[in-house]
Amino acid sequence: MVHLITHDLKSPNNTSEDYTRVIDGLKSTYKTWCHVEKSVWIVSTEQEASAVRDAIKQLLYPTDILLVARLSGNWASFNLSADRANWLKGQGQQF
Repeated sequence: MVHLITHDLKSPNNTSEDYTRVIDGLKSTYKTWCHVEKSVWIVSTEQEASAVRDAIKQLLYPTDILLVARLSGNWASFNLSADRANWLKGQGQQF
């Protein structure tokens, strides 16, 4: 399964160090990932969305915002870099 993860770190816990902590946590938790934008990630995992949420939630503070949604394979983009688009295309069997 492929999941879209978006998060918003809220002040005062939105420093560059906070973002680095969350990014490092995402990368170590999910070995197959694509960093789309500052706070937007896509991961490939056998976990359900709720399990991904629970794992990522441990990296966040109570005031932060998190959304995890399973991608169905029907996606489109604009100005997405070729490496990111190719990563998504390569996950086709996971959708």
